[in-house]
Amino acid sequence: MDLDQLRTALALLRHRTINRTAAAQGLAPSSVSDRIRRLETELGAPLFARDHTGMQPTSAGQQYLRAAAAALHTLDDAAGQLHAGPGLVVGAQASVADELLPAVLDELGSARPDLRVRLRPEPDRGLLLAALERGDIDAAVLLDAGEHLGDLGFPPPDSALEHLDIRPVAMTVVVSPRHPLLGRPVTMGEIQRTGGLIGREPRCSFWMATRRWLGPDVDLTAVGGLAQVRDWTAAGRGIALLPEFAVHADLDSGRLAALDVPAPPLQLRLVWRHDEEATSRLRPLLYALAQA
Repeated sequence: MDLDQLRTALALLRHRTINRTAAAQGLAPSSVSDRIRRLETELGAPLFARDHTGMQPTSAGQQYLRAAAAALHTLDDAAGQLHAGPGLVVGAQASVADELLPAVLDELGSARPDLRVRLRPEPDRGLLLAALERGDIDAAVLLDAGEHLGDLGFPPPDSALEHLDIRPVAMTVVVSPRHPLLGRPVTMGEIQRTGGLIGREPRCSFWMATRRWLGPDVDLTAVGGLAQVRDWTAAGRGIALLPEFAVHADLDSGRLAALDVPAPPLQLRLVWRHDEEATSRLRPLLYALAQA
């Protein structure tokens, strides 16, 4: 296998259709299909299964591609270090690193080509903040809400930290296309009374956002990963509050539908240590983000 095959498979995981993946990568649809086919042949197992909405990852395929994404991030980070001097190391929650930060970093690269930022994905928020406290990274990017760090619902570290909100992250309430609440405005009370709210697990940002929005006593069922939340919702087995970036492909294809209810956004938040050295190193990045 080669890295282009892996990158195309990861793009298909995000976009869910051959045509959208081809457009995103600047390839012909036949080239996308060929790369996926060759990768699956070399692995000896399918990564995707086709349904009426597009290409859905198999359970084993989801696990493999998650590991492949982490490996590619490590390789890209190492390649960057071969050709450049010291720069800023920014850690990020994995979903943020995959979906939101590439666009932010592209904007920064256009505005400040001299500013080098290396991205270090971390699936666990606690480990990400611990790395920041130790000085292993210069800053962390995570999802939060409210005025103070941790207002979303996670315990903030004991050490003094500063933060800057980069941009809002739109949230939406998704249901099966056959759900009875579709077709009219609904209220939070109706969603609570309907029940069946699902999420990943209690440490997840989207789980915390649901509790912050609907109240700490709301009944939530944990169903596993983000793919499982989408699958359960599409099958009519639950209602989920998720970021638009995680469901746009399913909404476009009609696999999921959005309820007509305003959901408060989260914030894409940059966090760094409260000391003069850390702030001095980050000052060009902070200025560039403020202008982006």
